[in-house]
Amino acid sequence: MTENNLTILGNDLTKLNIKNKGTGAGGSNTNKNGLPYEKLTDLNEYFTINENCNFSQIITFNNYDKKFIRTKQSQLFKYMDNYIDKSINKAHGCKNPDECYIDLEKKNIFIIEKKFQKVPGSICEKIQTADMKIWQYSRTFPDFHIVYIYCLSEWFKFNCKAEIEYLKYKKIPVYWGHSTSYKEDIVKFIVNYKL
Repeated sequence: MTENNLTILGNDLTKLNIKNKGTGAGGSNTNKNGLPYEKLTDLNEYFTINENCNFSQIITFNNYDKKFIRTKQSQLFKYMDNYIDKSINKAHGCKNPDECYIDLEKKNIFIIEKKFQKVPGSICEKIQTADMKIWQYSRTFPDFHIVYIYCLSEWFKFNCKAEIEYLKYKKIPVYWGHSTSYKEDIVKFIVNYKL
């Protein structure tokens, strides 16, 4: 039997080592393409670290005095442990934000979710989930207002038009990571954010 065959034994359907022979979406290419994009769009050179703490850094963005807590990935939940409603079940996709800035004074959490894509696939569906993630993070951190932000590669602009229109309708900010003003624009948005 070849590796792409399916065999039926009685009422059992057994899959034999089927490999994804797709066009480059998913699998190892998620990290291969996504991690360089995350690095490209990281705001590191746009802030100064005032203090390194457990699971976070206290930072100030260049040319601004306001302090923020910076976390990412699983560090968000570790840092925010005292603010979590532990009765809320964790949801898939709401555990490891790509980049996160917390304004403790105004009780805002800015979650930046980064998506890179260059070939067709089901990725458009992933950016439809912002409402659910805002709802989930809001329940998990009930004392905070959640500001969910997308940083997307140019591919989405031309291939996910309805989704981008919906995000605009729901007032979920979308920034284009390859824009020359991406970092300045998103920093300005975070620092000047008002409900």
